[in-house]
Amino acid sequence: MIEGFVTIAITFWLVIGIVFVANGYFVYQVRKARYRVMQTLAEKGQPVPLELFNGPRKSAPVGLLRGGIILVFIGVALMAFFWSMTSQSFFHGPIESASWLPTLGLFPLMIGLALLLMALFERNRPQ
Repeated sequence: MIEGFVTIAITFWLVIGIVFVANGYFVYQVRKARYRVMQTLAEKGQPVPLELFNGPRKSAPVGLLRGGIILVFIGVALMAFFWSMTSQSFFHGPIESASWLPTLGLFPLMIGLALLLMALFERNRPQ
């Protein structure tokens, strides 16, 4: 039984690692293509647009705001779910001695709140 858990844990972390490596690879490919375009424009004597140096302009506050809202509600949902699994809830769940279980939802909740604060500060920052 323990071997099954170890296999699942190893597979989980391998998949996480593969996702990070794939992300890095694709970011590298985009940068390489951008530099190739800049080099071609420079060789032909054409002006190189500033957007090619900085990359595409991202709307940071909107992305941060969306991510923050989603993570806050995921945290609240996880807290409600784990609370309902404990015997202290009005559902009288099967878990008796884990009153700390709902605090697991604090992780995404706090990250979501941090993203909301970052979006607020980005919105007030002059461009």
